[in-house]
Amino acid sequence: MYLWPENVPAWHCWGDLQTQWRSGMAGATGLDYTAVRAYFDEVGLQGDERRDVFACIREAERAVLQAMAARRERDRDRAARGG
Repeated sequence: MYLWPENVPAWHCWGDLQTQWRSGMAGATGLDYTAVRAYFDEVGLQGDERRDVFACIREAERAVLQAMAARRERDRDRAARGG
């Protein structure tokens, strides 16, 4: 896979934050932003870079949540049809 160089920092942060999902009865509900902020502090992200990486992470989070919702809907439809 190829990433544009400006996306590499966000990709690394995204990977590191995969243990920080909040979940409820219906599954994942989003990232724990308190943990995201603590992670950013720990790795020293500040200023514009921090805002840019956070924006990228939020976009990735939305895409994953949409994919998870689509999968749940497909699974429900499949179960309703008996299989």
